[in-house]
Amino acid sequence: MLTQAQNIWTRILQRSPQKPEQDRKFGTFAGVFTPTVLTILGAIMYLREGWVVGNAGLIGAILIILLAHVITVSTGLAVSSISTNTRVGAGGAFSIISQSLGLEVGGSVGLPLFIAQGISTALYVLAF
Repeated sequence: MLTQAQNIWTRILQRSPQKPEQDRKFGTFAGVFTPTVLTILGAIMYLREGWVVGNAGLIGAILIILLAHVITVSTGLAVSSISTNTRVGAGGAFSIISQSLGLEVGGSVGLPLFIAQGISTALYVLAF
């Protein structure tokens, strides 16, 4: 029995080496659609949905949610079209903006992006 286990382990360990993987890149689904939908369907939407229905009514809440989805889909499509035409650097959204719109616009948008990322992280931790 011990010999059989040793034979199995030697066969497992002596497999041919794997081919080196190519660089994995985020596509439209994994890089744009999934993070956007996860952000929409996060804790913020579920915690505030009752409050919105209570203040705006059911039809008003549905209109607000539809408007939010239209804005999110159009933003996601715009980001995906920009990111497929340019090389995304280490800066993420800041890199995309500065490459497509120039350094002046990238610099003026970079600071609010940095502040918004910090605030959103704190809000996600609190599930607000």
